[in-house]
Amino acid sequence: MKKIILALIILSVVMLAVIKLSLDYFTQDFVDYQIRQAKPQIEISYQQIKTSLAGRTTLSGVKVYFPYFDESINVDSIQLMAPDLFSLLTLGYTLQNNDLPSSLTMIITGASLDLNSKMMKMLDDPYIEPTKIEIFSTLACGEVHRIGSKALSAMGYDSLTSDIILSYQFNPRDKTLHYDIRNHIRDISHLNLSGVLDKVDNLKSLKNKQARLGKVVLEVLNDSYIERKNKFCANQGKVSISDYINNHILQIEEYLLSYGVEPEEGLINAYKTILETSGSIIFEANLNQLTGTTEIMSFEPNDIIQFIHLKLFINEKRINEISIHIDKEKLIETATSDDIKVETPDEIKKKKAVIIKKYRPVSVANLQNFNGFRVKVETHSGKHYKGNINSKNPRIYEVITRLRSGNISYFIPVGKIKKAEVFN
Repeated sequence: MKKIILALIILSVVMLAVIKLSLDYFTQDFVDYQIRQAKPQIEISYQQIKTSLAGRTTLSGVKVYFPYFDESINVDSIQLMAPDLFSLLTLGYTLQNNDLPSSLTMIITGASLDLNSKMMKMLDDPYIEPTKIEIFSTLACGEVHRIGSKALSAMGYDSLTSDIILSYQFNPRDKTLHYDIRNHIRDISHLNLSGVLDKVDNLKSLKNKQARLGKVVLEVLNDSYIERKNKFCANQGKVSISDYINNHILQIEEYLLSYGVEPEEGLINAYKTILETSGSIIFEANLNQLTGTTEIMSFEPNDIIQFIHLKLFINEKRINEISIHIDKEKLIETATSDDIKVETPDEIKKKKAVIIKKYRPVSVANLQNFNGFRVKVETHSGKHYKGNINSKNPRIYEVITRLRSGNISYFIPVGKIKKAEVFN
């Protein structure tokens, strides 16, 4: 009996050793095959590979080289987690058959790019015109036109390092696929995207685009970047951080208005809250009805907001005023206009937008000449009104404010107005 037990133990050890050797062989063969497939666009090397009978494999000391840029990204480790040992062993065969295991998780740790690298320095090229997003983010930031390697270095960064988690899990019973994407850019921010794909018959159906988008949650959490950028831009403009934030918000509103985009006050205040508190932003939506809906192109922005049940949370508090009013003709005209010229390649469109259009003080008596214009009005009692003015009655001015549920009119006697500004 003892000999049988001993034999079984020895056989078990041998079987485990064979499985482990097979796992190492098939895993390394799979990894090397994927590396060969990535050439010549990308060259990948690694120092060590480890496997686990629990269905995990880890590459350490990974280097990803981009020949086109003559640049490399160094990665501490890449870990692949399959649901079980068999799924890991057959992963290569599964992928070759355009299929996927029932669940999979990839963890990328310490993917780092030096700020002095060629790719990062390309962002500081003055002959590359900044995008509208870059213009938007650097308003009131002195002469800074984009947040590139120089700006990030001035904020105290020496590299960009990310820890990334990509995972999904297929549930065949209710035909859904849950996915989760997390990117922690160290000392900058956390970006988390999670959601559900509905009507997934099997994982092969993803190739045929049969799946339908379901609930989506996007979460953005600050990790010191907002504080650093506030301080940096305040120094650039030689103002206090509070003054920078106020100027930034004002210029953003004016910049959007120059394109015919008017966000509701709640959105503007929510953005200001984020700058002041360095907190979190969460967007929730249900995109289930978007698939196959051709009429979506004709929807107004606020119709889309309602259609996808969009919710916005700032520091876990829901923001209800999230309407956006768009003058489509003005937006198209401004976005496609060739009349906007820059004096030198590194000058920015934002200056033109802000200098030409802004709130200017006017006398109360002169308000009658600005019928239909956007105004800011302050009364002697300290009340503030903002909207479009109807100045047809010389004794009482009507200020029309747009709200989510419609427009509301405020009738203000001329004698009660302390000061006024006109957006012109």
